[in-house]
Amino acid sequence: MQNRFGLKDFFTMALLVVVIIMLGLVMLQRDRSFEKSREVQIATDDLKTMLATLMTSTEETNARLGSLAGTSKRQADNTDALLAEMRGLRSDAAAGRLEIGEGGGATTTPAVVTDGGSSSSADERDESWARPGIPVTWSRPWTYSTDPASMGGKPGGTFIEIYEGQMRTATPARYADVYGRRINDMVLEPLGAWDPKTLELRGRLAQAWQYAPDGTWLRVKIHPRARFSDGMPVTGEDVRFSLFDVILNPEIEADRERSVYNNITAIDVLSEKVVEFHFKDVRYDSMAQAFGFYVMPKHFYEKYVKTPQIYNQSTGLVFGSGPFKLASFDPERQWSPPADLILERNDLYWAPAKPMLDGYRIKSISDSFARFTEFMNGNADFVRPISNQFATVSEDPEFIASGKKAKKWLNMRSGYAFLAWQCGPRKGEKLTPFHDKRVRQAMTQLIDRDRVIRDIRMGIDLPCTGPFSSATPQADPEIEPWPFDPVRADELLREAGWVDRDKNGVRENEKGEEFRFEITYPNGSESTEQMVKYVKQACAEMGIRCELKPIDWSILQPILDERDFDCVTFAWSASQPESDPEQLWHSKWINNQGDNWIQWNSPTADALIEEGRKVLVDAERMKVWHKLHRHIHEEQPYTFMFEMPWIRLASARAGNVQEYRSGMEWYEFFIRPGGAPVMP
Repeated sequence: MQNRFGLKDFFTMALLVVVIIMLGLVMLQRDRSFEKSREVQIATDDLKTMLATLMTSTEETNARLGSLAGTSKRQADNTDALLAEMRGLRSDAAAGRLEIGEGGGATTTPAVVTDGGSSSSADERDESWARPGIPVTWSRPWTYSTDPASMGGKPGGTFIEIYEGQMRTATPARYADVYGRRINDMVLEPLGAWDPKTLELRGRLAQAWQYAPDGTWLRVKIHPRARFSDGMPVTGEDVRFSLFDVILNPEIEADRERSVYNNITAIDVLSEKVVEFHFKDVRYDSMAQAFGFYVMPKHFYEKYVKTPQIYNQSTGLVFGSGPFKLASFDPERQWSPPADLILERNDLYWAPAKPMLDGYRIKSISDSFARFTEFMNGNADFVRPISNQFATVSEDPEFIASGKKAKKWLNMRSGYAFLAWQCGPRKGEKLTPFHDKRVRQAMTQLIDRDRVIRDIRMGIDLPCTGPFSSATPQADPEIEPWPFDPVRADELLREAGWVDRDKNGVRENEKGEEFRFEITYPNGSESTEQMVKYVKQACAEMGIRCELKPIDWSILQPILDERDFDCVTFAWSASQPESDPEQLWHSKWINNQGDNWIQWNSPTADALIEEGRKVLVDAERMKVWHKLHRHIHEEQPYTFMFEMPWIRLASARAGNVQEYRSGMEWYEFFIRPGGAPVMP
């Protein structure tokens, strides 16, 4: 059958002409600088991409026997989305409100330029969706914190980062480590996020909101232009589905996520773009919870969630509205470890801050020397070195002259390293020696942590006293680290009944059982290897047999879930400025696969956590967290080894790698000319 120019083709072409004429009129009306003209072109390109997608889909449909039966619904949805986009632009242009956002792309000028303001007139902001009498907060557009163009950035190239651990899955709500979270940060979006520079909670998918004066509900308006990478709009039903059908679904293996978002009792979908959250308790973090989870497209994930076993076994079901998408996304042939994970720019990204990069490749190399060598040979743009590597290159004139950069800074995601003691029965069978607080205190005091920081960590890290970052008011600054005191450690062990009864150099309890335990740790890090060997030596000098059990990172989570360890060491990092302590320390998360895998059960800690979460006044809440900090310090369920600033190495071709209070913003990166790797 021959293709014919029909009514639909005419309609599509007419839309294209209207868009071009509109933008032309706006450009004539606004006498902008060359830079603003460049940004208008970016906006035009984005709209052309949408139109090209629609035109291609139309041509394919006409070629298939002239029938729209197979694709009519998606075609209609895409057309409706495009019409809505055009109507918005036309309305904005007519009202003289069509402006260019900081990072490129056409946006409607907000009535205020910062969060927390309200409309200056009813014409500028439609608040018909809002509850009467309650103030509305309008969010400024989520744009670049540092515009790549201002740093000389040009489109193109593939950025290569090496992870030091191999994630088992990147599927939302199922990932179990920082690596999976990074992938989700790039591909999906929450309703809100922390401002990189100020750490304010700002709208991302959320354009505006109302927060109840009594803290019991939150009404949110989703940005009208927000869409997933397939062009489908982000709706209120997607928000409700993400939380209640996925995260809070007991058949989905997402205990970690459920421990974080457990104060939301209902999400009412009031319209396509408006939802209202209801909270179980009045808590300080209610809004952060509502804004915190990734919004997943129901039209894609629903069929997988209906069969929880399929979702629970998935490794690469990563699909969202973010600035990147999986380069080759086939749910039937998902990404799975140990393959490189490759992302590409989402050309339909709806927000002003669009990535410069064509692609983002993520490799995993557990061996620290191999990882460092790969970077130094020019085969990667970004890597986390171990401490002695960082210390060496930081003072190397040749490294500095090459244009490579060594970066070190504290941010809200900076973490702490620890030795976690199994306080309950290992694998549900037998108690370890560490169920006794006196033994845990002794273990901390027989380890010279200052020596570890000085000699193994090359002085990069900071002393640590508990689970809260010293850079935040959550930490009690008056708490001093436990000293290195072998004499006191010996006294505590004797009090707990561990004495060398048969004079063979090893302590035994009253039953004659030797004090013997195992340290489980992810392999591949030279500094971790040195640290656990030192701990083994310190234990031997105290009459304790310590065995080392290196494992691959990918099998660490099952070991934690099964509580199959005596002691484990790695590091935690936060995802927001004020950490909610419940996930790690409340006894309710001992069960199932919660993150209290050390099985530490403290009624005092439980009560303080529950109290602190309900205190809305910041200064008063910090007093509660200080009490919790001191209690954990006394109990020593972890030996807090050191607090870790972020250290990273960036290649000479890596552009706009900024050090933010929130960490990093990957979508701002670019590749400098002449050094871009080629996407396979």
